[in-house]
Amino acid sequence: MISQIKNIIFIFFTTLTTLKSDAIKYILISGLVALGIFGSMIWITWTLSGAASGYIAALTPWDWAHESAVFGFITGLAVIIGFILIMKYILLMILSPLLSYISENVEKSLDKEYKSEGFSVVSSTARSFRINLRNMVKEIFITIFLLIAGMIPIVNFIALPLLLLVQAYFTGFGIMDFYLERHHTFGQTIKEVYRNKYAAITLGSLFILLFAIPVLGVIIAPYLTTVTATKYFLKNNQLK
Repeated sequence: MISQIKNIIFIFFTTLTTLKSDAIKYILISGLVALGIFGSMIWITWTLSGAASGYIAALTPWDWAHESAVFGFITGLAVIIGFILIMKYILLMILSPLLSYISENVEKSLDKEYKSEGFSVVSSTARSFRINLRNMVKEIFITIFLLIAGMIPIVNFIALPLLLLVQAYFTGFGIMDFYLERHHTFGQTIKEVYRNKYAAITLGSLFILLFAIPVLGVIIAPYLTTVTATKYFLKNNQLK
């Protein structure tokens, strides 16, 4: 547990402090694409949240809900939270060919024995959609369960930390797959990530923390965490 957490944090800060000139190119390309996707999702979320709250209010049998500003605010906020949860998966899926390509280039530079079988945009994208859709569905169900559990006194003190851990784990899972897709099947990847679950949680936490930084976080988070995950598994392989 401790070694996985320490390794991810050490590799992340080493990557951050030793960026080379060619890394800036990839950061800018992946970052600008991510920024465009993020901006579009924010606009869609803002536009739909108001309409969705009105639609939900219209479906409720209580007259007060139709006129209550508080009800409108709560339902609008729920829609925003839902979109934010989904947003990171959409970002990872759309960026998957580029982040997989970055991961492979890092592996080539660090492992001289690595033999590339040829990069495929189609297969990388399809794999990422499969992984991230699976993770998104599981995270939504677990999140709903934990939100309901959070309404119970005493249990709510456990529910919120678990909610954050679940988000971090599945985010880290998606990022790790940019390396694992070249070496493991779908089923093997699930087991491999679980074996490195503390690393996945730490990696996902770093991504979420970076993502919270306005504008800059969206630009640097995908690249830095992808490179960190790739170096982490390469280091593990060397120790075996």
